[in-house]
Amino acid sequence: MDTFEKIERTRHFGEMFLLWLWYRSDINDTVFYLSDGSAVILAIDNQLTLESKMTEMERTVISGGAPSDSREAYEALRQGKVVSHMKLRLQRDEKEWVFVLCGATLDISSLKIPALMTKADDEKLYERMGLVEEVDALIRGLYEQFLSIRLDPDKWKAEEAGIVDWIERKAAGAEE
Repeated sequence: MDTFEKIERTRHFGEMFLLWLWYRSDINDTVFYLSDGSAVILAIDNQLTLESKMTEMERTVISGGAPSDSREAYEALRQGKVVSHMKLRLQRDEKEWVFVLCGATLDISSLKIPALMTKADDEKLYERMGLVEEVDALIRGLYEQFLSIRLDPDKWKAEEAGIVDWIERKAAGAEE
């Protein structure tokens, strides 16, 4: 199997990753613990896009307030739509990043980095680069955590059952 085929066979992992982040941030009160023991707070910000992968491309874009708690979001999940883009707020210590994460490619866009502490212009570039590298490392750490569950059939079976139950409970609760 060539590299292109491997990429295509696992492309859906990014969309599963976004769903998993949503699920875990909801059941764990937005706190994630990375393999190094550090804690990060991850919250879905004000934008969520879900897409149907059926023959007709259908997209649900929910923005404002708390889109991940909306009836439309859970109904879209229940209909089989996948999370294609999610605007996230990620916090570690006193630093906070806001960005959009694409499920298909795990690309980051619209990145807002924490405030710079450096005063000298030439040092600001290095500080910005460091902050971009740091958020990249945090996302990689979260993705590694996801993959450790996803690639273990027993762990994934239990996790998947939890996700399905969560979607059903949330969709039923959102309808009341």
